[in-house]
Amino acid sequence: MSLAACSTSGAPSPDKSAVMIPRDCENLAENVDDPDVSKTKDPKLSVGEYAVALGEANDNLDATRECQAGQRKRLAKGSR
Repeated sequence: MSLAACSTSGAPSPDKSAVMIPRDCENLAENVDDPDVSKTKDPKLSVGEYAVALGEANDNLDATRECQAGQRKRLAKGSR
């Protein structure tokens, strides 16, 4: 079996129809650190900290979705 047909020589030529999309939306999708949990810590405090972390993660997802929707609208209009 030969894979020679899959190889390219040199860098691929850029597609003239390609659109460069800024990474602004991806930058909003930050990971949220896990709260510290230990056996000596009050379990209710740990549950509260996880609830806050989950809220932060959900806010990041919502902001990312909203940003991407805005990007799609701008691209549909032909502007970035």
